[in-house]
Amino acid sequence: MHENTLIGGALEPTPARIRDAVEPVVSSFGLDLVGVELAQEGHRSILWVFIDHEDGVTIDHCAQVSPEVSAALDVDDPLADAYELRVSSPGLDRPLMRARDFTAYAGEKALLNLSTPMMGRRKFTGVLVGAADGNVGIECPDGDHQVPLAYIKRARLLFELEVGKKK
Repeated sequence: MHENTLIGGALEPTPARIRDAVEPVVSSFGLDLVGVELAQEGHRSILWVFIDHEDGVTIDHCAQVSPEVSAALDVDDPLADAYELRVSSPGLDRPLMRARDFTAYAGEKALLNLSTPMMGRRKFTGVLVGAADGNVGIECPDGDHQVPLAYIKRARLLFELEVGKKK
């Protein structure tokens, strides 16, 4: 398995086409394209483009990249309907879209949403173990599971704020 192997949801035709259109633009700024995600907020379609940098992403990075990404999407026109473009850092609830993401964040809590049910479930929440042989290892309260990358529609780190703990 190659470290850049994508999860199933990222391989769908529209996200793949968007990724192909914007990746060269993002790379030209010395940034890494984490991935793209289509979402709905009420009646609005949102296209998220997540970018990263080894030193972190600033609002200036997002502001510089956004008009160039928009121009690339205007040329390629991968979405038939109107959408709102949002260029962002991955944030604390970082999306996981490549095999290497599951290895890099091993030991972190994550949520896997599946497009193909496994063991009668579409959601697995637990601690990431890593990725190998086309599968993601995740330790859940009901045991350890190996989830095929191709079954995963979306995956995110889970950020939990510890409230009320005294030192």
